[in-house]
Order: sequence, then C-alpha cells, then structure tokens
Amino acid sequence: MTTMPSWRSLGPDPGGPIVLAVDYAATGRPEAAFGDLAVGHPVWETVQPPLGVEGGFELADYVDGWVAAIPDRPVEAVLGYCAGAAFAGELVARLAERTGRAVPLLLFDPESPTPLTMYYQYRKVVESLAGVLGAERTAAAVADGDRAMAEAEGVEQVGVALVRIFLGAARAACAEAGLEEEYVDELTGTYRSFVRYLTAASQADHRKRWAGAYVFSSATPTSGLNPLDPAARAELTDRELRFDVEHADLLRTTAVAAAATEVLAKERVSR
Repeated sequence: MTTMPSWRSLGPDPGGPIVLAVDYAATGRPEAAFGDLAVGHPVWETVQPPLGVEGGFELADYVDGWVAAIPDRPVEAVLGYCAGAAFAGELVARLAERTGRAVPLLLFDPESPTPLTMYYQYRKVVESLAGVLGAERTAAAVADGDRAMAEAEGVEQVGVALVRIFLGAARAACAEAGLEEEYVDELTGTYRSFVRYLTAASQADHRKRWAGAYVFSSATPTSGLNPLDPAARAELTDRELRFDVEHADLLRTTAVAAAATEVLAKERVSR
C-alpha cells in the first residue's frame, strides 16, 4: 500500500488536546458535517484515500492508516457520524491499546452498513444525477439496482453489483453529453470510494465497539439506532440522547453541540 488516509484540522486550532472525528464528508452533500459542530476543542477529521487508491481497502487498512497518522497530541474523544461510527469504535479500541487509556466515544446517528444501506445510498446518487442520466436511463438504473438487491448476498456483493451498474449508466450518459473524461472519472470514482468505505465499515464488530458509547440520535426513523427495537437499542448503548431534528441537521444543531460539549467536560473531570 503506497498511500494511506490521514487527517485534516477543521477550523481554528490553537494547539492542545484534540478531538478525532470519522465521517465521509463529501463536498456538496446535504447533511451537516463535523465542521458544523463546535465542541470546545480542535477537531481533526479523517481524510479518505485518493480516488482509486482505496480499491482493495478493508476495515483494518483504513484504521491502520488513521492510527499511524494521528497528530502527536492528547486525544480527548473520538466522534463518529453515521457509518463513520463503525470506524470510530475501532479507533477508540486501538488508542486504548496504544496508550493504556480509554477515551470517550461519541456517536451521532451511528449505523453499521447493511445491503439496504448500500441500496439507499445508490438510489440517492442515481436520483441526484437524473439530470445527467436522463429519465429513461435513471429508471433503468433503479430497476437494475432492485434486481441486484434481490440477487446479491451481503454488503460486499451488493456493493460490487451496484458499482458496476452505476459505472455503466454514468459513463454512457456522460459520453452522450460530451462530458470530459476527467469529470466522468471523478463522478464515478467518488461513488466507488464511498461504497468501499461503507463495505469496510460493515466489517466492524459494532456491538462490541459501541458498548458504553454516548449516542446522539436524530428523529429520522430510518437513521442511526431508530430502526431498532428498544431491546436492541439498549443492547448497544445505555447513554442515548435523543433530539427532535432530522438526520441531516444533527451535526448543525446547537443543542447537540451543547450536549456533546457537556459530555466531554464531564468525562474530563472523571479522568
């Protein structure tokens, strides 16, 4: 492996302890990102590997790269959003092994990707590009995705099938529109990279890694722990805080930032 993922600082950084955050913060997405969440400490967020490099990445490849590149500063907590929560739990475990000290784990609508997650994200991407694909090709891509969901087994197989369908539809549409190859590669590469990220996240033992975590849940029924029954939710965490906001707004909500800051302050006093 020649290139590994690393970190970037979000906002002002006066030095001192840092908070690590895991998210796939793609440009232009509608959901808020960790750059919108103020927690009283400099936040360093994971950076995805360059497009094309992540092709064979598994869970350990991402985590190994991030752990090796953590800034040489005290880590106050690890945050994870959506599928990033799976990686965040792994990072906390690795930090504990390295330092002998457990750091708080704060999860925001945590999810462990499933085939349905893959399909949901696929539909979002396909429908968002309907203007490029055209109505007929969009409908065909959706139908092909439905068949892939019915025929493939497991996250890995579903992801591979959906990437193949998307690449074919996107390349054909872009060629007809006369778009430059560079644009096509970026468009398809971002989706392929995201699918690899989700596939790797699904490999984490989230039930084990999320034990004792603080969970900040939105009101969106299909996000985070919300689809689970109360018993399953209680099995994963007993520190859940719920907010009457949509999933997309969770990280930009003032009350969520205030609650996260309070948790960090409490954890700092208890150590």
